[in-house]
Amino acid sequence: MRWKTVALAGALGPWALGCNIAQYTTHTLVNEVHVLSSLHGVEHKLRSEARRVWKEVRAQYPRRAFTAEFRDGFLDGYVDFLDRGGNCSVPAVPPAKYTRQKKYLTEEGQCLLRDYLLGFKYGQDIAVATGKRQLLTVPVLLPVVDDGPPQFRIEPRAGAATLPAPAPVTMPAPTPPPAPAPAAVPAPAPQPPLFPAPAGDAAGAGSSLAPLRTAVAAPPAPPAPVPAAPPAGAIPTAPAVKLPAPPTDVPEFPEYVPTPPVTDELPVVPPYRAELPVVPPSHPEATGK
Repeated sequence: MRWKTVALAGALGPWALGCNIAQYTTHTLVNEVHVLSSLHGVEHKLRSEARRVWKEVRAQYPRRAFTAEFRDGFLDGYVDFLDRGGNCSVPAVPPAKYTRQKKYLTEEGQCLLRDYLLGFKYGQDIAVATGKRQLLTVPVLLPVVDDGPPQFRIEPRAGAATLPAPAPVTMPAPTPPPAPAPAAVPAPAPQPPLFPAPAGDAAGAGSSLAPLRTAVAAPPAPPAPVPAAPPAGAIPTAPAVKLPAPPTDVPEFPEYVPTPPVTDELPVVPPYRAELPVVPPSHPEATGK
């Protein structure tokens, strides 16, 4: 029974002595758990949004050969900027799950690690383009800076001798340089008429009437097409936002490779199967003759 008494005294001792240990312990167990839960909820929401944006990237750029490492870096970079801010700089090293696997310690693995860093930077660029960082920050009210103590003006006492004000010094005005003589511009030479008058016109031969110049009027521009009005009761849809293009280091599929479906998070290239021509039974190749 002695150990039970010691344990009870140790548990009730802080409350009996009036210390703040119990208050601090209760505050830590309740407040810290609540704070960590809130931070985890915000990060989970941002990661879900990052996956939705990644699907939009796949839909707008279906011909890009994205890797799993590029996708993971995109998600981490998108969440990192919106959650923590910063100057859009990539991490010095990838996460430990990439540096502690032997498959990344090869030439191909080094390229995959580079894809992770490229995706991290691209995710940050997309997060900056969304403009949602300012909605995840807390405004801070800065104190108004005082102008300092009031300025005092010292005036001489009555009857004190004052020095006369200095006489203003005037400088002679500079003499402008003589203006250069205007250069003689030669008169333009007479130009022959572009359309000489015909010999038997109404004014007679040798008439001094100037030839008439008629300007051909340009055809009127076609009217701008008027967009068709949406049907009654239709819900207007917002135009799709064009996302920034992925880095040029991400290759594109060759022309002979079919476009992968955009419903998957990663481009899964279907096998290329060329259909063989059908040979009719009466053809010599089919009978073997």
